[in-house]
Amino acid sequence: MSHEPSVDGTAVDSPDEPSTVRDGPVVDTTYMRRLMHDLSAPTRHVSIFSEFVDEALTEPLDLDDARRSLATVRTAAVRMQQLTLMVSLHMKMIERLHATAKNPRARFQAEPYSVAEVITESWGSIGGRGDALTIQGDAKTSVDETLLLVPLEQLLRNALGFQKESRPLQVLVSIQPTDELISVSIEDNGIGVDTKYAEKICEPFECLGTGKERRDGAGLGLAVSTLVIKELGGSFQIESDGESGTKVTMSWPHHCNAGDSGVE
Repeated sequence: MSHEPSVDGTAVDSPDEPSTVRDGPVVDTTYMRRLMHDLSAPTRHVSIFSEFVDEALTEPLDLDDARRSLATVRTAAVRMQQLTLMVSLHMKMIERLHATAKNPRARFQAEPYSVAEVITESWGSIGGRGDALTIQGDAKTSVDETLLLVPLEQLLRNALGFQKESRPLQVLVSIQPTDELISVSIEDNGIGVDTKYAEKICEPFECLGTGKERRDGAGLGLAVSTLVIKELGGSFQIESDGESGTKVTMSWPHHCNAGDSGVE
């Protein structure tokens, strides 16, 4: 038996087939069904409300109705774009981890760099205010920077996107190195995570927030983040009381052993 990665990043057993070995990850049909489901609503809105625009622009003209319909079409288009970009990122990470599964050391680079500097640059690149971010500590890591940037940026985007309207956003990042690993916690004072979704939020297409505070998103940010960190031989933990914010802690070893990967 061999292990091959599914689209959601988990390893699945498959029989050894020397003459028909696949070169890429296994396609998870559940993942594809969820993707098609999430794409169906905005696609339907584009189709229906574009017809409303046509009707509103015929005599007698109803420009207000046309504008409302166009706004719905734009919202649907943004949703489709979010899904497309995040699925593309997810696939890129899975393919990259698949390609380095037999040699996880390829996920590390020769020159170490500052984790704090990467976080600061990433926060600025996504539009975060400098006075909203506090970083305590620092560490040098040799994890491929483009690989580690994925979970760091996704977590920072979540902090920025799930703000509590009643209070200014504050994000505290703590970086703690030990002899064996580096731990980074990102804590915000946003809307928090509903505890009843605590076990599901790292699954593909699960979105944070509920009711009026539910935020738009592809529901893949945490799925991609946990995939990368776990494939680096690390751990990923989420804490929240559901009201005062969320704290996400991820850690990874200084070096990756050849046997650490679960993606082949």
